[in-house]
Amino acid sequence: GLFFAVPCFLCAPPLSRGLLMCCMAIPFTIATLPFFAPPTADFRTRLAYVFTWMGTQEIRRHVSSFDIASLFRLVTATVVFAAAMVCVKMVSATGFWLLARWFAGGIMVFAFAEMVTAGHDFLTNLTGITAPSLMRSPILSTSVSEFWTKRWNVAASVLAFRPLLFAPFARRGIALGLFVAFFASAVAHVLLAFMAMGRWGISLVCGAFFLVQPFLILIERKINVRRWPTAVARVWTLAALAVTSPLLVEPGLQIITPNWGAVDVPLSTIAVLGFAIILNLFFLIGQLISSRKFTPINLPEPPRIGKVSPRSRAALSSPARFSF
Repeated sequence: GLFFAVPCFLCAPPLSRGLLMCCMAIPFTIATLPFFAPPTADFRTRLAYVFTWMGTQEIRRHVSSFDIASLFRLVTATVVFAAAMVCVKMVSATGFWLLARWFAGGIMVFAFAEMVTAGHDFLTNLTGITAPSLMRSPILSTSVSEFWTKRWNVAASVLAFRPLLFAPFARRGIALGLFVAFFASAVAHVLLAFMAMGRWGISLVCGAFFLVQPFLILIERKINVRRWPTAVARVWTLAALAVTSPLLVEPGLQIITPNWGAVDVPLSTIAVLGFAIILNLFFLIGQLISSRKFTPINLPEPPRIGKVSPRSRAALSSPARFSF
């Protein structure tokens, strides 16, 4: 846990301190690995347990290919990110222009997520493996619940928040599990923002964004968003996130904008693109090292004896889903 304190003692720009604190989670995860992995002396198996998201995903080999579609998505997302950055730099941070600033900042967030998604798809196809992704095109989410559990930072959800916080408390009520998980996430982001900027006010604003999310999820469960047409459900999701996004976007912009004074937009965009690729490479190298076949733990095993009706066989072939 002392790794997280390292940024406190460095005199560096806010963005550098924030990125360093994020990187400090890597040694912390490795240190806690023996406590969550299956009891075994095989370190490779423990690595595979982490890089397959607690054994819920599968790493498979396939013929390598140069994925033009993923490369095009990566380039497009990078261009959109650069355009949004130009808008943020041009508009004022006061008055009515704040809306344009927050809108452009939100586009930067989704563009970065798509850069990570497309970069993962391109690299995995190039190396010839099928492996779980850190991001899964969050802009395509059809609910706020899907956004947090299946598309945005999937590793954090599957490795930490869902098994350690949501699941234990959800036994006493879904709402309790949601509030506990998002409260822990709020605390983590408050500390991250404070480590980066050293200001409690804006850091608490960042944490408030995560405290609002359980209410949005409960509302969409009440109005049964999952039964809506896909297009309408996506509009609801983007609108709900957009309304609350200034709580997260403004602190994020205050972390990264001090670094823009000395560099131009192309250089900043290249740096962000490099970070997205390095992030993917870290997980990809771990997945290659630990590469072996795993059966997802949420798939029911077929019966070993007796006859199975077509209806039962169809039920057994579909994975059991666990979501908010």
